[in-house]
Amino acid sequence: MFHRFISAFIPVVLSSVPAIAQTPNLEFDSGVKGWRTVLDGVMGGLSTGRVSQEQDGVMRFQGELSLENNGGFSQTQTSVPEGFFEGREGLELRVKGDGRRYQFDVRCSNVRLMAGSYQFEFDTKAGEWMTVEMPFDAFRLYNFGRKVGNAPELRPEKIESVGITLADKKAGAFAIDVDHIRPLGGRKLRSADDLQSVAEAAGLKTLLALVNAAGLSLPEGQKFTIFAPTDDAFAKLPAEKVKFLTSPEGKATLTAILKHHVVAGAVDSADVLSRRSLKALSNQVLPVDADAMTVAGSKIVASDVSFNAGIVHVIDAVMVPELRSIAELLAERSELSTLRKAVDAAGIGSQLASENPGPWTLLAPTDEAFAALPAGALDSLIKNPDSLIAVLTAHVIPSSVRRSEMPALGAARTLAGATTVTFALRDGAVTASGAKIVSADIQASNGVIHTIDRVLIPESKPEQSAGMSAVDPARVASIIELAIERGAPMFNEGEKAACAAIYEVAVTSIITLGKSAVDADGMQALKKALRDAAAEKDPSERAWIYRRAMDKVYAATATTSSR
Repeated sequence: MFHRFISAFIPVVLSSVPAIAQTPNLEFDSGVKGWRTVLDGVMGGLSTGRVSQEQDGVMRFQGELSLENNGGFSQTQTSVPEGFFEGREGLELRVKGDGRRYQFDVRCSNVRLMAGSYQFEFDTKAGEWMTVEMPFDAFRLYNFGRKVGNAPELRPEKIESVGITLADKKAGAFAIDVDHIRPLGGRKLRSADDLQSVAEAAGLKTLLALVNAAGLSLPEGQKFTIFAPTDDAFAKLPAEKVKFLTSPEGKATLTAILKHHVVAGAVDSADVLSRRSLKALSNQVLPVDADAMTVAGSKIVASDVSFNAGIVHVIDAVMVPELRSIAELLAERSELSTLRKAVDAAGIGSQLASENPGPWTLLAPTDEAFAALPAGALDSLIKNPDSLIAVLTAHVIPSSVRRSEMPALGAARTLAGATTVTFALRDGAVTASGAKIVSADIQASNGVIHTIDRVLIPESKPEQSAGMSAVDPARVASIIELAIERGAPMFNEGEKAACAAIYEVAVTSIITLGKSAVDADGMQALKKALRDAAAEKDPSERAWIYRRAMDKVYAATATTSSR
């Protein structure tokens, strides 16, 4: 369940939120900022040391160890916000050394000594990468080079700095490369009461409450990336909006908003910022601005927090998806007024409305595109509903297709059964069956709209000999196959209403093709299915009413095709 995922990651997020500005640089993809050197010069020694990055993603610590003037150590270290390693069991260090023995140093806020730290020694192999696991219970406390007796145990939540030291009493040059320093072991989850108190302190209480209110579930056994708004982010929303979201009437809207904050797969911050956009579970796109460190306009304020089902990035604003359906956007866009009238005349507006979740892709001819049709063509279509529906359904794809995906996709089947729309890249512009895309990726709650510069007219098939069906049975079979291909997985995943909506489109499309499409028994079964489903409130049963009718027609179509 989604709320279980949230409950699992909240404690992890919270422990790092208070120190957002001080997040330690323990991976080196973004450089070595924050690392400093400490040399024996503070005691009169002559050793040297410096930190650099000569290879992407790798920190190099190098210098020369001198034993003169009672010296003999060179160290690099970085600060860590207190609580960063809370609940961890140790550290993992990946290094390539020079054959010398180094020590890893940990300093804690509850044990401050003038020249003391918890230490773990490790040997390196010259020129070879190696991974060193350092359990916290294997660290020992030293002060001025001497082990401290009866020392307190290292407390991970009190760590305030980590570092690497060379003090092997061997004069000469040294160099060690560090690929990463990572925590070992999972964090210990807090009790429910403690979780609530920490959530309040760190500003994620509202998110947790809304997730529980929505009762949203996600498939188990998969990884997700969650962009988690803080309490301050939700506080920016009008109070009446939050009140609506937590009401029964607002549950669907709340679910859509929460899905808009979840991306399939575990995507770390480096991967996020290397992309132009991410696709959320809302089926809408989240634009990424690497320079501003924003996703859909929300700034990332804490990143790469692992939890048992993926990764969390904390953001400073709520990302609100487009909540209007394709039908609603059609009603509001002035350049699509002719298309809107045609959709109304055909009676298929409900297929693109909010009650039909899709997702759909609408290739929407502009008013200018309809004006370019031969004189009288549009009036003729409006007077002939069957022909009008055939044309309009040739502009609808039963899936969400972005412009950037079209050239690679090549073609896609439409609601017009066997009709396909082909995509190409011509003169730097993406085209759909020869029509140029004017405005792309207009997001809707149930899909995406692309405006195009001409009307797509599906090719009509020549009439067959008298007494034969004018509609190829394969076309009817194709409509049914496509509906089941799209609807069955949704039904199995619990989206019964979405499956029923897809089946309804298929049944309506076949009826629209007329008596030449199916025999009298099939037509009667389809029309009865529409009547029975309209009176059925249970979405699961509605889906089965449509499915049984389609199966009957499909069986008859297969028999006809085999003759």
